[in-house]
Parts: sequence; C-alpha cells; structure tokens
Amino acid sequence: MIALAMTAEQRRDLRAIAAAPLPVLRTCSDEGFDRCMAALSILPRRKSGSDEGAVLLEVYRRALGGLPSAQLVWVVDTALVRLKWFPTIAELLEIAGEWRRDDEHARAQARAEAALRHDRQARYDGAMTALSRGEMDQGAIDALPLPWAQAAARLGWLVESAGRFALPRPVAGRINGEAA
Repeated sequence: MIALAMTAEQRRDLRAIAAAPLPVLRTCSDEGFDRCMAALSILPRRKSGSDEGAVLLEVYRRALGGLPSAQLVWVVDTALVRLKWFPTIAELLEIAGEWRRDDEHARAQARAEAALRHDRQARYDGAMTALSRGEMDQGAIDALPLPWAQAAARLGWLVESAGRFALPRPVAGRINGEAA
C-alpha cells in the first residue's frame, strides 16, 4: 500500500476537526421521555406503593431528562435487553455512560483522528526505516520528535550526546560524504 504524504495544512485542518467540540444534541422532549419510561414499565417492579408512579416519573425525569434523545432511547433499549427488573436511576446512568455518540459530527471527528494517527504512524515508520538504513541527514534528525529519536537510540540507530542525537559515526560519515 502506498502511503500518501499529508501536508502540514491538511494535518492542521484535521487537528481542528478532531479538537472541535461536538454540537450539543437535543434533549428528549417530555413526551419522548414519558414514552421511554413507559417502555421500561414492561419490566417487573420491585415492591412499591401504587401511588408512587407520578413521583417516580418526576424523580427519573430530573435525573435523566437532560440526556440527549438518542442517548436516552439507546439506554432504554439496552436496559430492556440487559435488566430483569425495572431499573434504578443508578443502573440507567451506568448504561448511559457506555453510550457512544454516532452522528455525522462524531463520525467526522473519528475519521479525522484516525487519519492523523495513520499519518503520524506513516511518518514514524518512514523515519525509522531511513534511520535503520543510515539514510537521514543531521537536519532531519534534529527535527525528529524527541520520543522518536529516543526510540531510534534504543534500537542503536542513533547515538545521544549532550542531549543531541546523531547517526553512529561510520554511518554519519557516509551520509555527509566523508570517507569511512
């Protein structure tokens, strides 16, 4: 597979997409919330009084009503499959913590992050290949991110002296045109 080099401008644009806050999702309407709670009511309840329904609904609304609509629907669907009894607020919040946003904005952000990881890995692999062959000049070595230079030094492809990295002497001489 041929790795296409990404420009600094492309990297900057992708970093902006990856770091941008996602738009706030719309919270569930009162009607939608009531439908979700009604769906949960098919699960058997532990013992409770008959007059607690309205109070219970309001307590659940205060605790869960701020969830985005898509998240609340996912939480209810998951609870119906996973739980044997009508869930507590704590159980629903635990399930809510597992939810991962999957709208177009979140997918675009994930694609940008993946492209940046791929680009960074391709640049790292290219640098390590050049260093393993002794084919990198001192200017390029000086421009390496510190963790990359340290990794190359651990592999014996660079030597460190006074905080500066360089190719081992016999290889460095060949690169700089000196006789070995």
